[in-house]
Amino acid sequence: MTTEKFRKLPSSILHYGDPYDMDSSSTNAVGFGYDSKSGDFKVVRVVQFRDQDGDYYRPPGVEICELKKERWREIESPTCMCVSISFVRCIMKENLIGGQEIQKGNIIRTFDMSEEIFGEIPVPNNLVEEDVMYISMGMLNGSIVIFHGSKAGNEKTFSVWEMEKDVFSWSKLMTIGPFFGVEKPLLFVSSDELLMEADEGQVISYHIKTHVTKVLPIKGRPCVFADTFF
Repeated sequence: MTTEKFRKLPSSILHYGDPYDMDSSSTNAVGFGYDSKSGDFKVVRVVQFRDQDGDYYRPPGVEICELKKERWREIESPTCMCVSISFVRCIMKENLIGGQEIQKGNIIRTFDMSEEIFGEIPVPNNLVEEDVMYISMGMLNGSIVIFHGSKAGNEKTFSVWEMEKDVFSWSKLMTIGPFFGVEKPLLFVSSDELLMEADEGQVISYHIKTHVTKVLPIKGRPCVFADTFF
């Protein structure tokens, strides 16, 4: 469901200090989803707070903007939550997906758009302690998938893990690659086509069955801070 409209959001209520000053708040990730209960779209923003030494001096803040009301409000966030912007790339039904919590290793942090409640889903056991810089997420046929990259020289290979629908059980779906000049997978267009980000920021279409790659005419680096949540 889309509105096919651009909306300028109101100013954040969790912004403190100069955004270029280390002793200030900063946007860690942003998510967008639909609340079927209220019939409204919501934007969720996660904010980190660092002091001048670069250390976190308070837990992250979370604020929500309901588009019909056009104002932000702060909600309670899980304690000890450390968010990785590289680990989140999808919306599952009414839940925003993704995340990492330092004390537990990698997990998928969920957020129910209607109830505004946080939850979590375990990742495959072999990815719990992996560096999140090599992990990204997507959806395939309504199921969550995790891409895990490994590098050998200048080439990368990606394993794709699929979670059974509504069950916290993972299976390795496939391994793709090796690729040269690919940063990470972005999303499945279909079960046969996967979009990937190249090292130079281009978007590449990869056909899984034929292994044919094609550079798409899309400008701008797709991996930006504002397009992810958790």
